[in-house]
Amino acid sequence: MRDVELLAPVGSFEALKAAVQNGANAVYLGGKDFSARASANNFDRDELREAVKYAHIRDVQVFVTANTLIKQNEIHDFIEYAKFLYDIDIDAIILQDIGMAKLIKTELPDFEIHASTQMVAHSLEDVKYLESVGFDRVVLAREVKVDEIKYICDNCKADIEVFVHGALCVCYSGQCLMSSMIGNRSGNRGRCAQPCRQKYELIDVYSGEVINSNGDYLLSPRDLSTIQEIDKVIDAGVHSLKIEGRMKRPEYVATVIGSYRNSINEYLDTNKLNVSDETMSDLYTIFNRKFTKGLLLGEVGKDVMNSEIPNNQGLYIGKVLDHNKRTKRLKIMLENTLKKGDGINLGGGTIGRILKNGEPHNIGYKGELIELDFVGEAKRGQVVFKTSDSELMDRVQSTFKQDKELVKSIIDAQVTIKLGKNPILTLSDEKGNSVTIEGDKIVEEAMKVALNKEKIEQQMQKLGNTPYVLRNTDIILDDNVSLPISILNQMRRDCIELLNKERVKIKNRNHKNKKLKYNPIKVKREESEKISAKVKNLEQLQGALECGIDTIYYEDVITLEEALKLGMKFNAKVIYSAPRIIRHKEYKQLEKANELGVGAVQVGIWGALDYFKNKELNIDYYLNAFNSETINYFKEIGAKNLCISQELNIYEIKETLKYTDINIEAVVYGYTPLMITEYCPMGVIVRDCKKDKRAAICKQSTYALKDFKEEQYRISQDIFCRSTIYNSKVTCMLDNLQELNEIGINIFRLDFTLEEKDQVKAVIEAYQEVLKNEYRLGVKATKLYNELDKIGVTAGHYYKGVE
Repeated sequence: MRDVELLAPVGSFEALKAAVQNGANAVYLGGKDFSARASANNFDRDELREAVKYAHIRDVQVFVTANTLIKQNEIHDFIEYAKFLYDIDIDAIILQDIGMAKLIKTELPDFEIHASTQMVAHSLEDVKYLESVGFDRVVLAREVKVDEIKYICDNCKADIEVFVHGALCVCYSGQCLMSSMIGNRSGNRGRCAQPCRQKYELIDVYSGEVINSNGDYLLSPRDLSTIQEIDKVIDAGVHSLKIEGRMKRPEYVATVIGSYRNSINEYLDTNKLNVSDETMSDLYTIFNRKFTKGLLLGEVGKDVMNSEIPNNQGLYIGKVLDHNKRTKRLKIMLENTLKKGDGINLGGGTIGRILKNGEPHNIGYKGELIELDFVGEAKRGQVVFKTSDSELMDRVQSTFKQDKELVKSIIDAQVTIKLGKNPILTLSDEKGNSVTIEGDKIVEEAMKVALNKEKIEQQMQKLGNTPYVLRNTDIILDDNVSLPISILNQMRRDCIELLNKERVKIKNRNHKNKKLKYNPIKVKREESEKISAKVKNLEQLQGALECGIDTIYYEDVITLEEALKLGMKFNAKVIYSAPRIIRHKEYKQLEKANELGVGAVQVGIWGALDYFKNKELNIDYYLNAFNSETINYFKEIGAKNLCISQELNIYEIKETLKYTDINIEAVVYGYTPLMITEYCPMGVIVRDCKKDKRAAICKQSTYALKDFKEEQYRISQDIFCRSTIYNSKVTCMLDNLQELNEIGINIFRLDFTLEEKDQVKAVIEAYQEVLKNEYRLGVKATKLYNELDKIGVTAGHYYKGVE
C-alpha cells in the first residue's frame, strides 16, 4: 500500500484527541514559543510532553511548528527549545529560518527538519536546494499545481507535504508583509492580522473610478477542499496530506480528519473514490468560506476567491420564500436537511420546531416546504445557510470527549508458563517495540482444574479501552499447571504500561545528553557607504545611470541585453534581479541571463541560488535574513551582498551585524511589495481573464486597492502574470542615513517600482546630496521629502520592528 500520511492541525489537547481518534497519522502543533500561529492556544512544555506520550502510544507522529523568523537575541532560547523538543521525542521540527535549520543540523544531525510553507518552495529547484541543506521534508507552497507536484515528487528524495483542506493565503506564504507594514503584526512571526479578509475597492488611480465587483472582500480566498479529487493528489506521489486549522475547534478537526480518513482509505483499498453527499454536507457545515479545489487542482481567478463573505458561510439550505412578521413565521423550500437544534445564519440561536403543513416535526428534508418560528428581519429570496448541526456535533464530540479508543494498534503476545518458574509475558508491536514482564508468583502443579490455552488467550484478549488489539498469542504451557487468573491479568496490565513507555521513545537519538551552547563571534565591520538602485525597466535604468549609480539591479529579462549595454556605456555594473517566484518551467525564460553572460545576479528564492551558482550572488530581502546565522549562511555559499529583512528595527539590525562582515544593504527608499499573488484583481474584476493571455493594460499598473482608511495600494504584474501589491506609503530614510551607517549598513538601496525617469533622478539626487553633505538635508532632499510627505511617508520598521 502507498505510504500516505494524513496530517492534522492541533491547537489544544482536545483537538489532539480529535485528530488521533479520527485517524490522523501525524499531527502538527505549536509550543508557546516560535510558532507561526501565536494566537492559538498552543502547548506549554508539560503539555508537549503529554502530547508526545498520547500520540506516540497511538502510533501517531508529532511535528512541532517553530516556523517563525528568529531574531538575533532569540537564537540562544531557540536552540535550547529545539534541544528540549529533541529530548522529549518530538518526531520533527518545522522551520522557516535557514540559519536555524543549519544550526540544528549541525548540533542535532538526527533531528528531522521540515521546511515550512513559509519557505516558499514552489519548484523542483527549490525542493532540491532545501534537500541539500538537510531538510527531510518540504511543505510546498499552496500555489503549486498537481502536475508540478508530480514532477517534483518523481525527481526528489525529500518527503513532499501538501495542503489539501482549509484556509488559503492570497499571497505566497512567507512573502506577505501586508499585516506587518499596515498593522505591525508580522505573518513571518506568527501574528498575521489577516488584512486579506478586510474590505477593499478596486480603483483606477488616474480617474479615481471605482471598478464594480460582486463583493467588497477583494483579497479574501475561499477555503480549500480537495476531498472530491484527493486521488489526484495521492497519485502525484505526495507523502503527507495536510489539513490547515490550528486555530479551529476540536469538532472541526474531528469532522475534517474523519472525512478525509474515510476517503483516503477507500481509495487506497479499492482504487476508487466516492465522496458521499453526507460527507460534503458535514464539511460545509463545520466551516467554509465557500470551497475551491484551489490552484492545486487548476482553479483560478474568481473560482478561488470569495469576495462576498470573509468568514464561515455554512451549508446552503435554501431561500426565504416568505416572512410573515405578524405570525413570526419563516417559509423555506429546503435544499438540504434541517433539524431541531441546528443553527442558521439568520437571527442567531438554534432551530426549535419545524412546521410542515402546520404540524411540528424535528426534521425537514430536501424538497420539503417548511416553516420556522422566527423573530427578526428576513427578505424574500434571501439565502439561508446552516451554520451548525446538532447531530454532527454530537457525533464528532463522541469521538474525543468520552476517551474512547477508536483507533487500535496491532500487538502480538507470547506467554510462557512452566512448572516451578515465574510466568513470562512478552508483548510486541509492528514497530519493533518489545517488552517482557515476569509474574511474581511461581507456577504450581494443578490441584483440581489445570490452566488451559483457551483461558490464557481469553485473558490476554481483555485489552478493553486500551489503544491495542491482540492479533496473535503464542502460548508455551506445561501440562497440569495452575496460576491464578489475577496474576495473568496483572501481568497483562503491567506489560501494556511498559509497552506504552517504550512506544513513546524515538530510538537511536544519539545526542540526548549533549549540551548545546551558542557563542557567536563578534567581527569588525568595515565602514563604507554607497548607493545602489533596483529598477524595473530601461527608462528607470537610464535615469539611475545618468545620476552616476554604479550598481543597479535590473528586473526585466526581456530587455536585459539592452540594459547590460547601457551599463557598459556608463561604466556601471548592471546585476540581473531574478523574479522572487520562479516555477520550474519558468526557468527557461531566465536562460537569456546565462546566454548574455551575466556575471552577477540578485536572487530571492532557493532554487535560483543553485541555478545561478556560478555567478556572483546578491541576496534580496525576500529570503528573509533575520539573524547573523542566516546572513553568514549566505556568505558561506558565496554571496557578496545581502539585503537585510525589512521587518527588523535599527536596534535589532545593530545586534545582528555585530556577528557578520558581509556587505549589508538596506532599502532606504521605495514602495514595499506587500504581497505577491497568483490572483489578479484586475483579471477577475475588470475583464474576467483566465491568464491565457496578458492584456496590454496589465503593464500600465493603472489600478489600486483602496481600504476603509482611503489608503491606496498600487498593483502591478510581472512577466509571469503575477500580481504585486505595494504599500500605500513610500519608505523614505533621507534624514536617517547616518544612523543606519553607524549600525553597520554600508549600502543604501533605492527601490523603484512605478516611478518615471524624472522621479527616479529626483530621488537619487536627493540621497546623493545627503551623503555629500555628510548626512544633512540640502535643497533637493528637502524638496523631495516635502513632496513625498504629501503622498505619505513611512520609516517602515526601522523604528518599530515587529513583535
